[in-house]
Amino acid sequence: MTANAIRLDCVKKSFGMTEVIPELTAEFAASEFTVILGPSGCGKSTLLNMIAGLERVSGGRIFIGEKEVQDVEPKDRGCAMVFQNYALYPHMSVAGNIGYSLKVARVPRPDRERRVRVAAEFVGLSGFLERRPSELSGGQRQRVAIARAIVREPQVLLFDEPLSNLDAQLRHDMRMELSELHMRIGATTVFVTHDQVEAMTLADRVLILNNGRVEQFASPHEIYHRPATTFVAGFIGTPAMNLIKVIGDGRHLRLADGTEIAPHGRTGPVVLGIRPEKIGIGEGVIASEVIYREDLGSHTSFVVRLNGEQEVNVATPIGTELAGLDQLYLTFPEKDLHLFDSANGQRL
Repeated sequence: MTANAIRLDCVKKSFGMTEVIPELTAEFAASEFTVILGPSGCGKSTLLNMIAGLERVSGGRIFIGEKEVQDVEPKDRGCAMVFQNYALYPHMSVAGNIGYSLKVARVPRPDRERRVRVAAEFVGLSGFLERRPSELSGGQRQRVAIARAIVREPQVLLFDEPLSNLDAQLRHDMRMELSELHMRIGATTVFVTHDQVEAMTLADRVLILNNGRVEQFASPHEIYHRPATTFVAGFIGTPAMNLIKVIGDGRHLRLADGTEIAPHGRTGPVVLGIRPEKIGIGEGVIASEVIYREDLGSHTSFVVRLNGEQEVNVATPIGTELAGLDQLYLTFPEKDLHLFDSANGQRL
């Protein structure tokens, strides 16, 4: 299966007077697994549909490999797509569903049957080829949809929230299978989701969209440990990064009421970011009121209030015993702080 890079050059999309994607430039490397992540309504599926040819661009160009494709019909782009709803033909067998596109393309029957067997083996359905979709579990139906895509031997595989209809355990299992499948077939893969767990576990790189604009396009590690904006910092992580408005006096960062948060040489107003698990508990400098706690087995998550105003999430490591406490003392280690511009939210 051949893999081609995808390049988006100043791509725009509007529906009437409503601008969904203002202007977007990005490149997805050949054989890369890219996840497009963002909240509902940010333009993820619209962007994927433009790559597939299901939506026309309002401006800009799309390249798959060296070929400019924004005006090329979907069937001629070398893409295969897997949708959120499996869209299987209920009267056809698994083999019939997988091979239907080859039949329409008049691929000779012996070659078609061989490719169906190979695709079914890829997704673990070799023993189910004669069954109907109604005889399959949700995960098996999803695998049929994936096999139907890869049987065409596409240059590009596109996934539009394909795991949304599955339960939590099955989603976990399917993430493992998709990762293994990608490593085996090597196609350039673009995967749309609003689920950050899917993004962080599957992707080589994650493109985070916010109102049609790219907030950050980087590896999962980079996005978690060095978020480029306050939007990314507040979107990634469970609980998300704390974002606290502070003022630097050249030696310390302080809350508006003058309470010292941490030593730092910054001056002026900034937004301080810190992950909940990086906040120290014990011999701290800031007293906080515990207003909510969740015991999650592997860790305990607290919501605390600083000085009766600022709410902060704190996550304790395994083995920390804080039962019955209604007040915590916190520290904010300087090495774990992230600073953002208070005006535009960009990382400093």
